[in-house]
Amino acid sequence: MLVIFSLAALFLLVSTGEAAALPGRILDTDGNPLKSRTAKYYISPVVQDNYGGLTAEYRTNGTYECPKFISQEDYSTLDGVTASFWPVDGRSSVRLATDLNVEFHEWNPCPEKPIWTLPATDRATGQRMVRYGGVIGNAGPETVNNWFRIQQSGKNYKLVFCPSVCKTCKAACADLGLYYQNGQRWLVLGG
Repeated sequence: MLVIFSLAALFLLVSTGEAAALPGRILDTDGNPLKSRTAKYYISPVVQDNYGGLTAEYRTNGTYECPKFISQEDYSTLDGVTASFWPVDGRSSVRLATDLNVEFHEWNPCPEKPIWTLPATDRATGQRMVRYGGVIGNAGPETVNNWFRIQQSGKNYKLVFCPSVCKTCKAACADLGLYYQNGQRWLVLGG
């Protein structure tokens, strides 16, 4: 199963007719509801140009310095890393605009868990870059940066950061997009 995204902002592919039949549901490329927790999906571009799906890479010029950051594969033939989605409400299917954790499934030599998080702005780039180091669950102020959402955008869906798991936190809300640096495409807030 594939989940598809666009290059400008991240979008998950679905047809309008199917989406209308199942309000609030997110469908994979086979037209099935997106399952949570243990189901695994590739996140790949809607526009199948020169780049592939989402993966995790080291950021520093080929040295293996942890943590890994979320990036886009260099070739359209590469699917990337499989992902699972963990909704805050514990449902068995992923629904629109629900806070969720994203987990990648790959061998990871770093001490950080392969759960997405959005740390503070990187001084070198001025970007908030999605990376490993989050935790699943434990909604609240300590984990507010680990919660993402899938929202509808036309016929497609987009990945956004706009957590509502902490009522007293003032989290920035924006789409996730791509930032280009030294030939790499990194997943960032905005982009």
